[in-house]
Amino acid sequence: MTQKMLDDSPPVKDVSTHVFAGFWIRVAATIFDSLFLMGVSLLIFNPLRRLFGVYGAAFSQIDLLEILFSLLYFILLTWWTGQTLGKIITGIRVIPTGEGRGSLSAGQVILREVIGKFVSSLVFGLGYMWVGWNKKKQGWHDLIANTFVVWEKRV
Repeated sequence: MTQKMLDDSPPVKDVSTHVFAGFWIRVAATIFDSLFLMGVSLLIFNPLRRLFGVYGAAFSQIDLLEILFSLLYFILLTWWTGQTLGKIITGIRVIPTGEGRGSLSAGQVILREVIGKFVSSLVFGLGYMWVGWNKKKQGWHDLIANTFVVWEKRV
């Protein structure tokens, strides 16, 4: 008992205090993110293609920039806030599993957003559909990176 009183570590948030975000709300967040990225493509990257005369190329440097922009969008927003624009609109957030539940590490986010999502997309997207069957609503990318997607607390 005295050991617990001397411990200065922050209190551990119990997983049960969070409501896990299910499959369909996560699909909605992905749709919002996709619409945003399509808008950026139409307003920025397509005019750049016309400006530099890149029309029929199978893969151009502008395509590489667009892919890099999309990756950075998911990685940086998830790392800094736990939310992309789609997650903000739908009211959900990515949090780390484990004790203390501080902010997400850069490695965790890269593991989730790049490697984990690639693995989740294999076999007809089974890793994404796993959210619907897992009791903590974790897809393969969440399991790989030790993350949860939860509903934001509403005031």
